[in-house]
Amino acid sequence: MKGIAGAIAFLTRIPIKTDVNPANAVGDFPVVGYMTGGIYILLFWILGRSFPVIVLSIFLVYFLFNAFHFDGLLDTTDAFMSQKQREKKLEIMKMGNSGPMAILVGALYMILMTYVLGRVSFVGILASTVSGRYAMVLTAYFSKPAKSGLGASIFPVKLKTLIHASVYLVPFLFFPRTLLFIGIGLVAAFAMKLISDRMIGGMTGDVLGSIEEIAQIVVLTTCQLR
Repeated sequence: MKGIAGAIAFLTRIPIKTDVNPANAVGDFPVVGYMTGGIYILLFWILGRSFPVIVLSIFLVYFLFNAFHFDGLLDTTDAFMSQKQREKKLEIMKMGNSGPMAILVGALYMILMTYVLGRVSFVGILASTVSGRYAMVLTAYFSKPAKSGLGASIFPVKLKTLIHASVYLVPFLFFPRTLLFIGIGLVAAFAMKLISDRMIGGMTGDVLGSIEEIAQIVVLTTCQLR
């Protein structure tokens, strides 16, 4: 329970007081995915999936859970699409200013998010939000921090931590097709990890956030395919 509380405190805006080291909460990151997917599903089940409800659900989820990850996606986009050297890329991510490419990617991301949320199954929604958090654990296990900071506090990720996080994927074994789509999302996340290793020599909190968002949207998109 301490690990779960630590994961919620580290990844969300929910005000939970805990003294758990982030490195000891990494294995429970997927719990936040279940919470996130649960909010989407509850709202859609009660209110339906009209456009206003989808927009409201995205706003609520991103305010409570995903704003940090989305910010990481935007900062990483600006940094990695620049022609600067490693140190300058890290500086761009630290500044946090959104350039034209970040705004474009962010807008396209939200348009796609709104579209697929109106069509994907509830299982697909849950798979996307859980696998997004799991992708952070998986990629961090195979990488190292590119610099000191909040993101570096979860490193190194131990094998037992990765196994612990993997247990949260067990329910999806009952949905083989969905499990395949989760695998596709994790491949996309791992590709981002390789790009980050090459460009800045490791991972940052922003890159981890972008990995969560990338895995999430890939799983969402593939799950709604027929």
